[in-house]
Amino acid sequence: MPSSTAKEEIQAIKNAVQLPCGRSLPNRLAPMEELLGLGELEEALYESWSTAGYGMIITGNVQVSPDHLGLPFDIAVPNPDDVDPGSAAAAVRRGFSRWAKACKPTRQQDSTTGPPPPLAIMQLNHPGRQSMRRFCGRPASEPALAPSAVPLVVGTHPLAHWLSGLLWGSPRAMTEGDIDRVVEQFVAGAKLAHETGWDGVELHASHGYLLAQFMSPKVNRRTDAYGGSARHRLTLLFRIIDAIRAELPQGNGFVLGVKLNSSDYVKGGLTEQDALDNVKWIAEHGGVDFIEISGEFLNLLKPPNRPSAREAFFDAFSQRARWVISTLPASTLSSPPPLILLTGGLRTRSGIASVLSSPSKTPPTADLVGLGRPAAADPYLPLRLVNPSVPSRMACAPEYDSLAGVRMIRWLFGWLSIAGPGLDVMYHTMLMRQIALRRVAAKRRAAGTRPGEDDSGVDVPLRRGADDDDEHALSSFWILAWRVYVAPLIPVPGWLVGLAGGLAFALVGRRWKGGD
Repeated sequence: MPSSTAKEEIQAIKNAVQLPCGRSLPNRLAPMEELLGLGELEEALYESWSTAGYGMIITGNVQVSPDHLGLPFDIAVPNPDDVDPGSAAAAVRRGFSRWAKACKPTRQQDSTTGPPPPLAIMQLNHPGRQSMRRFCGRPASEPALAPSAVPLVVGTHPLAHWLSGLLWGSPRAMTEGDIDRVVEQFVAGAKLAHETGWDGVELHASHGYLLAQFMSPKVNRRTDAYGGSARHRLTLLFRIIDAIRAELPQGNGFVLGVKLNSSDYVKGGLTEQDALDNVKWIAEHGGVDFIEISGEFLNLLKPPNRPSAREAFFDAFSQRARWVISTLPASTLSSPPPLILLTGGLRTRSGIASVLSSPSKTPPTADLVGLGRPAAADPYLPLRLVNPSVPSRMACAPEYDSLAGVRMIRWLFGWLSIAGPGLDVMYHTMLMRQIALRRVAAKRRAAGTRPGEDDSGVDVPLRRGADDDDEHALSSFWILAWRVYVAPLIPVPGWLVGLAGGLAFALVGRRWKGGD
């Protein structure tokens, strides 16, 4: 029997919550993902998460401009003026529709007794100056966009300056026309999400992307209506919120969230007090259903100083943000206050429950919890968290080392500030690819043996890692890379490849010996 403490922790996680727009979440957990690409694997990954007991599923960033990608393989919204139904944009729209359906399992939709499907939220983004000069949707001669012409530099070493100039160069300060175009692109992304079956969108204003650049005093040096003061630096975000709500009103149930940094953790950048002011002003502005609290991308492997007993990376800031919102007079709010979604570092049932409900904190730290890396390591983690038969010591994300096998590379490229985080992101991307490959294989086996089975695939048991059938699912970087990128392309067992390679080396050795 579960203890009374475990029951209380499970209840804190399972409690349903209502967003200001009127939509209800069946529980308070949400996974985040990116970097797989729109297609069969992306759909398979989200199908796995859709059956895992999440209350809301948030995608990785979807770029609102195909001409300004963060990476060459980013998913992007078609340009607003590309409306030819016979064009590639129409195929992209069909892909977005399939992607939304993957977030909502057929089995749950058809059931009258089971939990409702999770809300499907598309994360919209513009990389701004973080869009590389080559292979990212535009000619190498065309610079990236930014609030001011402040180059991106990924380190203090001279080599880092050289590489930054080679990959990103100096951005172009945006004109009024550029800003109007970006607003149109975000609105087009929200409308596309609504028309293709998504429940809402999240505006990515974190991790140094364009909206975060406008909020940063280090990058935004404008003196017009979009800069000059902390409040003016939110003007672009407010324009996008208002434009989306003009098309998709909050009262109609379309969800709109904003992802914010708790701080930039860089000298001259956004401070925690600046971030708290932003939370307050966004709540007062209205139209937003939730605010996600996160941290700067380059600091994800170096979380801010915190007591070792504290599990969440940004819980202190989140608690302060929630307190600020709770003290706002109703007369100053144009819509119900947004909920706070805390992401970063949460791994255990007890840690998550303490964030959502704690008698020692008034108000509690957060209303919702986001799971990023844990959702990649164990896609069915929520089923463990809320299962009373799972003891508390096992109700947690699995332990693993995302840099196993690549620490030498990280050391060699220590002069590059994105080396460690970049390798970490690649590792978790491979974990997600592994989940998707497993799901695709299970569906194909099921289609071959049980043609009548529905699209949600076979039942998946509770698990401790990304693949319950293999104890090496959370293995080192290079083994994982072989498993998800190389092995699927080889139509014979891996041991046979090794044997053939050994024989080849033996034959070559005999030739060398014979030539002596």
